[in-house]
Amino acid sequence: MKKLFSTILPLMAASCLFSQNAKDIQSRSDTTERPQPAPLNKDISGKNNSNNNSQSASDTGAQRPISLKKEGMSAYFGYDSKYFYRSNPLATESSMKQPTGMWTNTFYAGAGIGVYDMDTAVVTPYIGGSWTVNDYVEGKLGQFNYNSTNAYALLLAQYGNGWSVRAGVSYAMDRSTELDTEDFRDYVPNIGVMKAYTLNPSTTGIFDASISLHKTESFVALGDTGLLDNVEYAASYGIKHTYGNLIISPKYKVVFKQYDTGENKNRDDLSHIFSLKLDYPISDSLKLSGFGGYTTRDSTGTDLPYDYESYDAGAGIGLSARF
Repeated sequence: MKKLFSTILPLMAASCLFSQNAKDIQSRSDTTERPQPAPLNKDISGKNNSNNNSQSASDTGAQRPISLKKEGMSAYFGYDSKYFYRSNPLATESSMKQPTGMWTNTFYAGAGIGVYDMDTAVVTPYIGGSWTVNDYVEGKLGQFNYNSTNAYALLLAQYGNGWSVRAGVSYAMDRSTELDTEDFRDYVPNIGVMKAYTLNPSTTGIFDASISLHKTESFVALGDTGLLDNVEYAASYGIKHTYGNLIISPKYKVVFKQYDTGENKNRDDLSHIFSLKLDYPISDSLKLSGFGGYTTRDSTGTDLPYDYESYDAGAGIGLSARF
């Protein structure tokens, strides 16, 4: 009997620990802000001068969200390193918060495959991807360290009135660093619109809205395929203000998600995301950054504790090149 208990108790403890870890990984995966494709993240300049690529002779509009070559391929690659404090990295209820320091390193690359002038719009297909190392460097969360892989294909049409329309599909995957196992996979067909316009000579406003269909697979618990499937509606408004060599970018984003699988059936999430970023370009290919943000989420249609709030603040350095 003693032998039986000595065998069963460790198994029960391991099972409980795995169950808790699985829940934490699912929660983290469900709230991770995946970066937008690099063509949509490129800095938008509100300045009006002869060196501004957004007003080249081949453009159909004065404030286009990205700069393009007149023809052929336009490739880019880069590296970002960030160190920051996060109050609730596993996106759990307030009483379960485990604040930590995080260090992320991202390598990314992509290309615009030709530029096609369609009279009323300029259309460019894009492909690209990134790989990120995510390390919890403080606290007791090292067991949750993970690597993220992202890839996308995107068709972007830019119009003369400053609007752009996009349609694409992206893929995201999280893999445990400690266990070398795949934790999460997400396929996302999506559509979106963007409008960038000049507020004054040093300030540009950017509106963005999108609809995304998330088809997920989670491997941290049995029978969990599709648990995090959802339809996501998102809208954001931000500004980019140039003050000397400093670029100041406050932004507000609202996200509404509808789930309809398993224990998440009839669950709706509403998230509010406030962020502020400061960029100091040292050269065309090197910049220093400081950033902070606050996120809150309210869930309805479920008795499970999916509500959470989190804030973060930190600094980073970025290297990039285009050709």
